[in-house]
Amino acid sequence: MTMLVRSTLCCAVMLAALGAASNAAGARTSTQAPTPQALLLPADLSNVCEADPQALQQAIARHWRPSLNALDQWTQLVRSFSCDLSGSKDLGWHRVPLRAYESAIRYPLTWVEYETRNGRSRRTVKTYYSAAQLPPKIDFWVGGRIDEIRYDKRLRRIDARFPAAGSRGVASGPASAAAAAECASTTLQFRQQNGLWLLSGVEPNLSPRC
Repeated sequence: MTMLVRSTLCCAVMLAALGAASNAAGARTSTQAPTPQALLLPADLSNVCEADPQALQQAIARHWRPSLNALDQWTQLVRSFSCDLSGSKDLGWHRVPLRAYESAIRYPLTWVEYETRNGRSRRTVKTYYSAAQLPPKIDFWVGGRIDEIRYDKRLRRIDARFPAAGSRGVASGPASAAAAAECASTTLQFRQQNGLWLLSGVEPNLSPRC
């Protein structure tokens, strides 16, 4: 009889402990909702050429926990690519001399092109392993405004999408006919190397978005 009582008490204690652990896990799950991957910037921060860089960094740090490393360096890099090339304006398709940014490029660098044949769009990815392989200039949409920022935790990569400001017909370069008829954007990809964020990929997007 004594053994039975002890066994019953032991089972009750174990069940209570399991129940408490289950409730605690459930509480953690309910309170730790997954953070959305995309960060859509408010109007006062979307123009990176004119926005307060500290406010931009704080907005990113609040969105992703734990906060991303070297946000101040990433902000400066983005400002260099967008503002040095375009100021705060939307220049349309522009021949960008990426070789001039050699110290800010992480190799291998991926470059995406879209080619339309018989009404079908085909996506082609090119990979450059050194500055010697880069063409002198590459065409993509240049502007000082960021539409959204995405962080891929698995790849440890930040994607910043720069949209066209709607200035149709202002485009110049070989893709001008397509760009004039469609909304365009460019996604710049950044990955870290030795603790620094560097440009690791460029993907112009000519898909209709309007």
